[in-house]
Amino acid sequence: MRSMTQTTRASLPVVGAVSAALSTFALGLRRNLANWPILMGRALFYLVAMAVLSALWDKVASQHTVGALAVPAGDLSIYIGTTEWITLSVASIHLRLEDDIRLGMLEPHLLRPKPYLLQKIAESLGDSLARLLGIGLAALLALALSGRAAPSPGAFAAVAILGPLGATIGVLLYTIVGLCAFWVRRVMPAYLIMQKSMFLLGGLFAPITLYPVWLYLAGVVTPFAAHIFYAGHQMIAPSLVGFVEAFAAQLFWIAVLTVVIALIWRAGLHKILREGLS
Repeated sequence: MRSMTQTTRASLPVVGAVSAALSTFALGLRRNLANWPILMGRALFYLVAMAVLSALWDKVASQHTVGALAVPAGDLSIYIGTTEWITLSVASIHLRLEDDIRLGMLEPHLLRPKPYLLQKIAESLGDSLARLLGIGLAALLALALSGRAAPSPGAFAAVAILGPLGATIGVLLYTIVGLCAFWVRRVMPAYLIMQKSMFLLGGLFAPITLYPVWLYLAGVVTPFAAHIFYAGHQMIAPSLVGFVEAFAAQLFWIAVLTVVIALIWRAGLHKILREGLS
């Protein structure tokens, strides 16, 4: 009986932390939905970007170049629409972490019972979900008005799962960037490296299956393909096997990145306790 009581007491902080994270997630979601003018601005930017990129691929198609890639221009536009949807939906958690660490605002948070980093990640995930919803509606409207052939319902169902998971990976990657502030103070260099790696190895503007083999493998063995490529690929080549593989890869990278973030966080706190911020 005593053992069961001790186990119950030990689980209470975990339950409390998860409950607080869910509340913060809901707060981030509601806040972004309430700021609908900003959300509409992001959706408008997405539509402008897609108008330019779609025109580019249509021009390539008119020059009979896309045939060499074995991917129709319309499919490429839908693929890019999916990858841009995920990329533009990821919240800028790295800037929030940088400000708190660099300006010495982290210490007061550490005295509170709620885990600071978990709260920040949960809030950013809520922000990202709101952006996914807003930009996603704009994407569906643009697809309907474009007259392009829509993907199958199965493809939409797959992307409805893979898209949010991909955005979650993006939030975790940017969390790593933000935690670099423990050592470099300004995280812009780390952010640019991470962002360009996402664009290239994640296949933002073209499927990585069109890359040379060595570059394709470089994308697959990193979290960047799980971030945006897999969701986009399901829109142009949907399959149950591909979805299961993509889903498993995304869960794997979420787990790995979570462990990496926990290790970096512990090392950063150890540095602050030992040396302070320099």
